Amino acid sequence: MGVIRPLLVALAVAGTAFATAAQEPEQPAPVTAAGDGPYLLPGTTRDWRALSVSDDLNPHEHRVSRTGRITVRAVGDIPAFEVPLRARVQAPAPDELPLDPATRLLVLADTHGEYDIVVEFLRRQGVIDANLNWTFGGGQMVVTGDIFDRGAYQLEILWLLYKLESEARAAGGALHVLLGNHENIVLRNDLRYLHPRYPEVARILGVETYPDLFTAETLLGDWLRSRPAVLKLGDLLLLHGGISPQVVDRGLSIRDLNAGVRRSLDTPVARRTELDADAFLIAGTFGPLWFRGYFPQAAEPDRPYMPRAEVDRSLTFYGVSRILVGHTAMDQVTPLYDGRVIAVQVYPHRDALTGAPVLEGTLREQGRWFRVNARGERFVLPLGPSSNAGD
Repeated sequence: MGVIRPLLVALAVAGTAFATAAQEPEQPAPVTAAGDGPYLLPGTTRDWRALSVSDDLNPHEHRVSRTGRITVRAVGDIPAFEVPLRARVQAPAPDELPLDPATRLLVLADTHGEYDIVVEFLRRQGVIDANLNWTFGGGQMVVTGDIFDRGAYQLEILWLLYKLESEARAAGGALHVLLGNHENIVLRNDLRYLHPRYPEVARILGVETYPDLFTAETLLGDWLRSRPAVLKLGDLLLLHGGISPQVVDRGLSIRDLNAGVRRSLDTPVARRTELDADAFLIAGTFGPLWFRGYFPQAAEPDRPYMPRAEVDRSLTFYGVSRILVGHTAMDQVTPLYDGRVIAVQVYPHRDALTGAPVLEGTLREQGRWFRVNARGERFVLPLGPSSNAGD
């Protein structure tokens, strides 16, 4: 361990610096934002302190029952919606869940605060109706992290997913929200990619720093800490970044990976040397939140492009047939390594010429895979040798 620990410390420190710099869009320009909130902070055992910023940029606080409802304000043409509150999470979400291959499965990657585009995508793909209610029935949906940072409406997306999680369960379906590297860095007080409105929200609400609104004692902070970073769903492995050979070499199980990510959430980046060797590996470039080794455009001498044999070794180690990831932006949902890996992230934005929403996900329905988009279209996703990008 005396040799391994310094090596992993170096990898984690260098890796995090690379991962936060590579393939990330420029910081968005400030917007003139209306109000924000609510953020639910501890009150008594029976209620929450609901903190909001009004449209005239003044702070407001009221109390809401722990089993009550909050209202999330309208944004543009997207209506306001109510969110029934649930008891705080008592245990982490499962690391592995069964999935009938006949179940419709939709996978969406990085949403980054682009609320209007996300809502349009979900409506066009039949996941929600005009009033933001779950309409996907017994289908399941996975969001592979990176709700935070970049865009101006991350809180609205968080509340919408929190609400849909309950509605999906009541309909016999499921919504699985995973952690990405941007959840990890924001909760650890690395705010370099945070939209400029959110530090101002923190100032108006009188907290020292924005992550104070997402501590483990808050409702959304508690919920986020219960989410997995890696989920084995049936014969699929879903995560934000990817599985590196280093993770397999260490023999880290899905439970190990999720536990390591959760341990890191309350360790500020400035104190990362306090993490143990496995947690360093898990939180760094070669961990599940940051790894980019499936993508030739991200390869460098010390971060080589993975050969197919290493992908196959990962599949065998975790007992799955495919790995689905976000994190690395693509022009469209793309199968890699003869479909052994599916790259899902298409960064949400509006077409510069037409203003049309651009966002894609992948759908498995009746045994076939499709790439689907915010215009409601679907295209068969080729998963054979012709799609190979991993020779």
